Amino acid sequence: MAAMKETNFFSGPPGKFPYTPGAKRIKYLSEYENLFDSAFTVRGEASPNYTAYPRRRGTPERITQLIPDVKLIYLVRDPVARTVSHFHHRVSTEGEHRSLSGALSDLSDPYSPYLCPSFYALQLDQYLQHFAREQILVIDQAELLSNREATLREVFRFLSVNDSLIAKQFQEEINTAKDRRTYSKLIFLVRWARASPLQRIPRGVRVTLRDSFEKVVSQPLEPPRLSDELRARLQDLYARDVACLREMTGETFPTWSI
Repeated sequence: MAAMKETNFFSGPPGKFPYTPGAKRIKYLSEYENLFDSAFTVRGEASPNYTAYPRRRGTPERITQLIPDVKLIYLVRDPVARTVSHFHHRVSTEGEHRSLSGALSDLSDPYSPYLCPSFYALQLDQYLQHFAREQILVIDQAELLSNREATLREVFRFLSVNDSLIAKQFQEEINTAKDRRTYSKLIFLVRWARASPLQRIPRGVRVTLRDSFEKVVSQPLEPPRLSDELRARLQDLYARDVACLREMTGETFPTWSI
């Protein structure tokens, strides 16, 4: 994988929707290429902003111009849960001060950073206009959590790499909701750390240092409470898109709330 997460290389210029303060966006191809170890023939990166249409436009076009034979893995989860988790994350690390209901007061906003990434069929359709369906693997996060080894084997087969590999690291879970903390006025330190050369420190060492630092400067962050009324509105908002996703993929997503 690339030396940093969320390169945003293919996401395009910020335009009228600036990136999160402190977030890193790789702008130049040479800088992007330097993030990968050329000793490996199969390389990848992960950037959620690649599926944030219409907030971020033109991503599939940029990818196909540079790497038309790419293989794409789209990790999805219950769209209501994803929306709430996204809000929780931004409260923790990006300075969101509104309540959950306040942040989701306008469910008709197509550019909402909390809403548009949960329209999975809409996002997938952008890619199917430029890539063959065989180039895209859709993975349900619930399957990755409950049936991890089989799901990873599916991913490895899709990538044409060794699908018999089993490693103890596959059982690790990091950055879970229960681990989230609030940084208050120290948010600038979090933003600096996310975009600094510290990201190049080996993950094990980095996680240990981060955990020790967080215990001193932060407090545990309680998950937001989703009211029954707002839950119902979100379920209604996403229902048609989820139906389209099931038709497009042939998957049932049985654990989802919609």
